[in-house]
Amino acid sequence: MKYLIVSADDFGLARNINEGIVKAYKEGIVTCVHLMPTGEAFDDALKLAKMIGLNEIGAHLALTQTTPLTEAGKIPTLLAANGGFYQDYKKFFLKFIHKGIDLNQIYIELKSQINALQMAGLRITNLSSHDHIHMAPVILDIFVKLAKEYCIPAIRFPHEEKSFHSGINQFYKSIILSFLEERAKKVLHASAISSPDHFRGFLDSGKLKEEVVLRIIGSLEEGTTELVCHPAIIGPEVLKKYGFHKNGELELSALTGYAVKKLIKNKEIQLLSYGEFLLKNEVKAVPFTPD
Repeated sequence: MKYLIVSADDFGLARNINEGIVKAYKEGIVTCVHLMPTGEAFDDALKLAKMIGLNEIGAHLALTQTTPLTEAGKIPTLLAANGGFYQDYKKFFLKFIHKGIDLNQIYIELKSQINALQMAGLRITNLSSHDHIHMAPVILDIFVKLAKEYCIPAIRFPHEEKSFHSGINQFYKSIILSFLEERAKKVLHASAISSPDHFRGFLDSGKLKEEVVLRIIGSLEEGTTELVCHPAIIGPEVLKKYGFHKNGELELSALTGYAVKKLIKNKEIQLLSYGEFLLKNEVKAVPFTPD
């Protein structure tokens, strides 16, 4: 049997992005919404979540592009000159590689973000991250620690992916993913942290037009696949500040369109929420054991 979790990232980043995600959830195939507590439209996202009856979310934690929740004096190594996170993830990782980032400050900030989500009263089914920062080895260790502390049973695991685009960018992303995924697999397995069997949407991130979504769905393997997407309504704020989402309306059209829904039905693929995936696999939270 083939199962599909369709995860929409960046809920809370901007109002137009929120609007697109809600539409994809209500009218399309999106089954899991990943909420960003550091996004400028987080409060708007909470109102919309209540409006559509959302009772579970993925925690989309961030150390780039958005605004930290911890006071600046406690996390100085995470901050750019303007007092916010680095807008460019490449600058963050460059500083990280040169050991300019205090790992305890990462832990403090991510803990603040999870606390903010818990205060919203939504069940957190899994952890993910903006710009996939958690795939960096020592940052993944922090995610595992937090998952255990907060009894969150799953962490996103991009792996074994094939792209439906060609180009130098896809080539580099594929190399990076293959380098990181083997260690991540061992860490998650050793920690008894769950994730779906297969993953799609990392290599084709931001480019999920209908043709690509159809090809992904047509090539799904047995078991459960997580497909990550970024639907949005494109407005001036999105184009100016979050250019990665420039194809958000194309993704939204694909995710809500007849062709994709028809193929899912014809292929007898069952859509799952993340909570349903955990229930199906009888996944329980890993008890916290202090170091």
